[in-house]
Amino acid sequence: MNRFAFLSQTADRARIPVVLLSGFLGSGKTTLINALLKDPRMAGTAVAVNEFGDVPLDRDLIDHGDDKTVVMANGCLCCNLAGDMEDAVMRLFSRREGGQVPRFERLIIEPSGLSDPAPIAQAILRNPVMSGVFRLEAIVTTVDALFGTSQLARHPETRKQVALADRLVLTKADLASTDALGLELRDHNPAAPILEARHGSVDAATLFPPSFFDPDAPATPRSVFFADSVDPDHTSRFASVSLIAEAKLLWRPFEAWLRRIRVAHAEQLLRVKGMLDIEGSAGPVVVQGVHHVLNAPVELDTWPVGQRKSRLVLIADRATIDDARQSWIEALPGMTAPK
Repeated sequence: MNRFAFLSQTADRARIPVVLLSGFLGSGKTTLINALLKDPRMAGTAVAVNEFGDVPLDRDLIDHGDDKTVVMANGCLCCNLAGDMEDAVMRLFSRREGGQVPRFERLIIEPSGLSDPAPIAQAILRNPVMSGVFRLEAIVTTVDALFGTSQLARHPETRKQVALADRLVLTKADLASTDALGLELRDHNPAAPILEARHGSVDAATLFPPSFFDPDAPATPRSVFFADSVDPDHTSRFASVSLIAEAKLLWRPFEAWLRRIRVAHAEQLLRVKGMLDIEGSAGPVVVQGVHHVLNAPVELDTWPVGQRKSRLVLIADRATIDDARQSWIEALPGMTAPK
C-alpha cells in the first residue's frame, strides 16, 4: 500500500506555489518584483508585501478594511501584509475563492527587509490551514552588489537571509563587480545558485522552478534540490552535503533518523530538501524543511530521467553536517556521504 497516496503530485498541484523573496533593506526586492511582473509568464501572480512603496502605477485599488489590494493591468495582484502574515495571506486566499479578487495561480511574499524568513517558511510548512492550500516553492534572497559586503558584516539579518536561500540574486550587478561578493556569499550559503540582476531584472524562468509557472511541469533535480553540494574552506560557517542512497529506503528508519537530526540540531540545521526512493512508492517522495519544521512528504508521479536514487541535501553548520554524514551511514545501510 502506498502510504503517500494522499499526498500525490495531483494533490500537490492543487496547492498554490509560494516564493519568499527576502533581502535586506534597499537590496532591490521591489525593483525585481516590478520587473518580474512585466513578464507575460507572471500573469496571475499575487504579491504580498509589507508596504506598497513603489508598486506600479497602472493599477486599481480594492479596499478591504485594513487590507489594500492592487489589481495591476496584467491581472497580477499586490496586497499589503496588514497585521499577522498568516492571517493576511489566508484572507487573500479567501477573497480569491470568493471571487472578490482575480484567481491568482501563484504567490510571492516579500517580507520586511529586517525580517527573518524562517518563521514565514515554517508557517507555510506547518500551519495545517496554510499548508493545505499553499506549498513552499523556494526562498529567494536579494543581495545588493554595491553594499552587500558591508551589510553581511554589520547585519545578522542579512546573514540569516542569505543562509536560508534556495537561490541568491545579486542586484545592481551592472553597477559593481560581483566576484568578491560572490565568494563571500559562498561562505554563508555554499549551496544556493547565484544569479545576477542587471538593470533591475533577471529572467523569471531562470529564477523560479518550472512548477512555479506550470503545476503539471515534471519534477526535475533543478526544481527540487539546491545547487551541487559545496564544501568551502574551513573558515566558512555553513556547509552543505548531499546524502545518497542507491537502494530503496524504508520510511520509518529514515523518518527516525531525520527526526533525531532535526531535534539535536534544530537551530543549526537551516534547510533540508530531498527526493527519496521509498519502498512501496512508485514515484519519488519529496521532503523539505526549515530548521526543525518539516513539510508533509509529497509523492510525485514520475522520476526525472536517470535520477532514481535517494538524495537528501542539508545545509547547516559543520558540526551538524559531520553528525549527519556519520549517522546517515550508520543508521541506514547502503548510504553514501561524500567527505
